[in-house]
Amino acid sequence: METARPSILMDEVRNAFERIRDLPFSIYASDKDGTFLFANEQAMEFFGVDPNKPLKEYNIRSYYDDEKERDAVLRQLQLTRPGAWRSDLTVRLRIHDDHRKIRFVTRPFFDGQGGLCALLCIASSMTEIEWFAEFEEMIQAGFFEVDRQLLITDCNHNFADMLKYGSVAELKGKALGSLFWEEEKAGDLLERITAHPHLEDLQFKLRRKDGAMVIVKMNCIGIAGETGDISRIKGTVSDVTFEIIQNDLPVGLFLVSTNAGGEEIISRASPVFAHIHGYDSVNEILAKPIRDFHSNPGGYDSFKNELDKAARDNQPLLDYYMEIQDRHGKTRNVVVNVRYVADEKRDLRVGAVYDVTDHVRGHMRTLEADFSSVLHTYIATINGLRDTLGMLVKAHGHDLLKDATHIDRLKAASEMDRHKKRLESYLPELKKTLEERRIDDPQLARLEKFWRALTAGDISADKEKDNAAWSRRNLIEIRKCIEALKGRNLPRELLRSMRTETDELLRLTSMISLSISVDELNERIPDFYYFRDYLRRGEMVQQEVKTHNIIPILSDAVRYLEEFAAVNRVSITQQFNLREQIHVNCHKASLNRAFHNLLHNAIKYSWRKGQERQPWVTIQVEKRQNEVEIAIENWGVAIRREELEKGLIFQFGKRGRESEDRGRSGTGIGLYDAFDIITKIGGTLRLTSEPTFGNLPDMYSNPFITRAVVTLPTATEQ
Repeated sequence: METARPSILMDEVRNAFERIRDLPFSIYASDKDGTFLFANEQAMEFFGVDPNKPLKEYNIRSYYDDEKERDAVLRQLQLTRPGAWRSDLTVRLRIHDDHRKIRFVTRPFFDGQGGLCALLCIASSMTEIEWFAEFEEMIQAGFFEVDRQLLITDCNHNFADMLKYGSVAELKGKALGSLFWEEEKAGDLLERITAHPHLEDLQFKLRRKDGAMVIVKMNCIGIAGETGDISRIKGTVSDVTFEIIQNDLPVGLFLVSTNAGGEEIISRASPVFAHIHGYDSVNEILAKPIRDFHSNPGGYDSFKNELDKAARDNQPLLDYYMEIQDRHGKTRNVVVNVRYVADEKRDLRVGAVYDVTDHVRGHMRTLEADFSSVLHTYIATINGLRDTLGMLVKAHGHDLLKDATHIDRLKAASEMDRHKKRLESYLPELKKTLEERRIDDPQLARLEKFWRALTAGDISADKEKDNAAWSRRNLIEIRKCIEALKGRNLPRELLRSMRTETDELLRLTSMISLSISVDELNERIPDFYYFRDYLRRGEMVQQEVKTHNIIPILSDAVRYLEEFAAVNRVSITQQFNLREQIHVNCHKASLNRAFHNLLHNAIKYSWRKGQERQPWVTIQVEKRQNEVEIAIENWGVAIRREELEKGLIFQFGKRGRESEDRGRSGTGIGLYDAFDIITKIGGTLRLTSEPTFGNLPDMYSNPFITRAVVTLPTATEQ
């Protein structure tokens, strides 16, 4: 069997087995088909292996009553991060004619294409589990023990680190209830474990020392005392906070990779993604070719061309609409946001997709009537998502908050610099220790490589999000290197300090990314509100035209977009008298929508490159004989001359060629709608876009002064 596998991989499996074979557990390694590769004495006795027979004659599948159960285990292991251990796999095996419930602690091994090819397993009967300190560190779980009064009598460093306590000693003697977000839940735990001494997969909200919430999954057992009552509780906890966020997001998350045959397959996915594609579970869709879900080859090729085009500009592909076919052949309409993971070969991409099938089906009238209410709910969902991200920022970045909803990213960047210096100060000591002890470990070179990449990142303001993602990727690799060095004869305190600084840097980069995401949601939410109001326009047409003062209508649009302007760091100057009375005949809500769109465009397309000048928008109102002129002017992205001269900018669904600068989203409906509203009440809408600072008229990569001029006939106040 060994000759069919790469020798390097076999050496890796063998070395991993040799490092832990002396633990007092049944430890063995097998290939993905179940053939035993290695086994210690306890494992051979555990499985009834005849020492006089070749080990390869035995197969773990033969111990299962139902081999499909092992296939399910393999599918779960395929999702495991390389190098990580899984401790949540429980099966029933038939051993010596005895059916036993077995817990496997398993480390999977993958080939160069990410395919599962070997397993290293520690098998224990559920009644025989005892954890050693080395084993605790290996699986990185938080272990704790409490007495009958629910006072902590012992725990490991992982438990303390998870709750942000400086040491194990700081937690000993502490009431377990004080660690619960809802203190009464600790009493519920005691009642439940009294009734059922072995509890699995309990979910609790705990409170970290810094006050932040962490959601954990807990497994625990009750240990009876001399009287038979529960006298102690032992358990493990693992942080599942971000797993819950990922699974509960109302979008389908996915990871697509390229296998050895050059085929793009689904490697990771969320339940929502599986459901969009017609599958009941994630495991069913894994390893499926992504191309098979596209309705035609040309559509998929067009999508890839757009993705590659965005990648050449180091940008994600945002709000891309496409048709797909689910497993039942039904057409689905989806919108996808996707980008390549940093990789020169572009063989790995990650993204999110949401299903808009119900939004675009049916006749236009039905769509416009129904979709407005659907969109209203969607807006509530997006607002909820924004609030959830905001709560995460507050929970995990409370020390960085500059106001109720935003973190101080400059402070976060400063904190990152401070922790980078600390981490950097440990590197010479690590290198010196390795040299003194004559340890030649390639992990040092890898660590230095990723450290150089981390410190060489682009720190410019307009690359803030990319830089945070770049830093996070390198920090994750640095953490892997530090973990890999734990098996060496090195000072534990040094490695622990390096790990602490790395984890803090990861937290800071995560907070920066979340803060940027909140800002991006704030930037896009006005688009959703506008589109909802556009779909409701049919209701407005039925209303009677009335005489209204135009100043409050314009002021309402400005007031509504003030936060949007603040997020984009755009200043708004209102050059008109708020008390002035200028009346026009109109539908109030429709005219408000037109002003909203023109002002929203002016803010959204303001210039963002460089810091030489703050973006600005001015609003002027001039009353003339029998008419009023409203001019909204901004310094920003150009509109091409031919688009203005041919009126293309006012066509339904048409966006200017320069409008996608820096990934700005849009529908291509706003100017069409504004033009329609204004002309129907006898007004005009004109757009001009002129170069500034002596730039040439066709140099569209430089900022232009763009003016939207609305002229409306005035009416006598009634």
